[in-house]
Amino acid sequence: MIQRVLGGWRDFRWVAGLLAALVVLLFGGEAWARDARDTASGATGPAGTHRVYLPLVVRDDPMRTQRLCRFGIGAPWDIVRYPVNDLRIGWYTNWGSTPRPDRPGGIEYLQMVRLGQTGPDSYTSVPQGNDLLGTVSANPGALWIIGNEPDRRKWQDSLEPGVYAHAYHDLYYQIKAADPTARIAAGSIVQPTPIRRQYLDMVLSSYQSRYGQAMPVDVWNIHAFILNEVSCNYFPKDCWGADVPPGIDVPEGMRYSIEDSDNLAIFKQFIVDFRQWMADRGYKERPLIITEYGLLYQYFPPTRVNAYMNATFDYLSTAAGSTGYSADKGRLVQAWAWYSLADQSFGGWLYDPQTLLRSVHGDNFVAYTSALAPVVNLAPVKIRTEPVAGYRPDQQVRLVAQVSSTGNITMYGPSLIRFYAGDPAQGGMPIGNDAVVLALNGCGNTTDVAVIWNNPPMGASTVWAVVDPFNTTAESDETDNRLSAVVSVSP
Repeated sequence: MIQRVLGGWRDFRWVAGLLAALVVLLFGGEAWARDARDTASGATGPAGTHRVYLPLVVRDDPMRTQRLCRFGIGAPWDIVRYPVNDLRIGWYTNWGSTPRPDRPGGIEYLQMVRLGQTGPDSYTSVPQGNDLLGTVSANPGALWIIGNEPDRRKWQDSLEPGVYAHAYHDLYYQIKAADPTARIAAGSIVQPTPIRRQYLDMVLSSYQSRYGQAMPVDVWNIHAFILNEVSCNYFPKDCWGADVPPGIDVPEGMRYSIEDSDNLAIFKQFIVDFRQWMADRGYKERPLIITEYGLLYQYFPPTRVNAYMNATFDYLSTAAGSTGYSADKGRLVQAWAWYSLADQSFGGWLYDPQTLLRSVHGDNFVAYTSALAPVVNLAPVKIRTEPVAGYRPDQQVRLVAQVSSTGNITMYGPSLIRFYAGDPAQGGMPIGNDAVVLALNGCGNTTDVAVIWNNPPMGASTVWAVVDPFNTTAESDETDNRLSAVVSVSP
């Protein structure tokens, strides 16, 4: 780590930056909004400083150091009736969309566009038109899920692969046009079995054939139930579970029994297989979330349900590997949602919708999450260069670092990022002014910070990005705050 021996003038610059950031945190106002707009448009401040500001929900949020971004829940529309702060969840979905979502305790709401197939190559969506664009504009930076279980015949969105590719393309570009900061997630398959990965392959192939490019996906999203896959067309009396996907005419996929519903080995293999599928198709560096999973059948005793909940939480919190998301320390899954908050039609519900009291499963959920310490960790994961309009590369270059937050809560700063020409531990010199990150959600979320490098040396140079150079942010890992890259400058 870089020590304060770097010189008095640099320490003064750090103090000045800290005071400026604190003024913004304390007073907010129009200047905050203006800087936020500048950041969204890629604007830079004096001398190439690039500041990243997030909304002022951080100012008066007593839960901000308690919400766990990895834990979510499938919830009804009236979530505000329930004491969900006890769960410490960071997000929820209710399988719909709204311009003004309820966010008790400041939790994140995942927007969803619901789909339906209306013809061989046509679909309907909810919301659509001005309702969709108005909701997008009212929720900048939101995560949008396109469809819910499009691979589920009849019961959910039920689209053939080519029709889903068509719908996804249209909605992706409509949403991005209204809000370039929006993140788009593919609609969740019921479970990542071979036949459902085949369904997704057909989606990707159809998209490539129709639009001449790979399907753009910001976030991959699955459900992870363990359900029987027997075609109702072939076995109408034995087709409980998930059927086979539309557009695939086979008698069956995987045959599972109800007793397999909490088979941890199957669950783990689902995750490993899907991450491999992502990597094989060029999506390794995308987050993976699970927006529904649990035990749907009522007859499982509470002790068995809770044991499965705990075992899957343990696995999802720690599973990592070569196919995992690099911005999240190689973790296979970035976030997951237990099903459900209060749906008593299925097993595992956490609250009684009549009394609003917690069930034994809710007590178990609270016991698990309350034992988790809040963790903050920032790390630079990539360095790149960009041209500066109106300047030759030997006059000015923009250095951009992608910074990741890999903890389990939001990091509330300010935290500095400093660029160096050469290894700072060996006398490397700072480049430009420090960038400041005031807040960044954990779980592998990233942001870009940048500085202008004036008159860079010609040829190849090694540059460094150092997060938190003065160790003012308490982090779980102080060994990953430095990153170097070789950049080449030519006229």
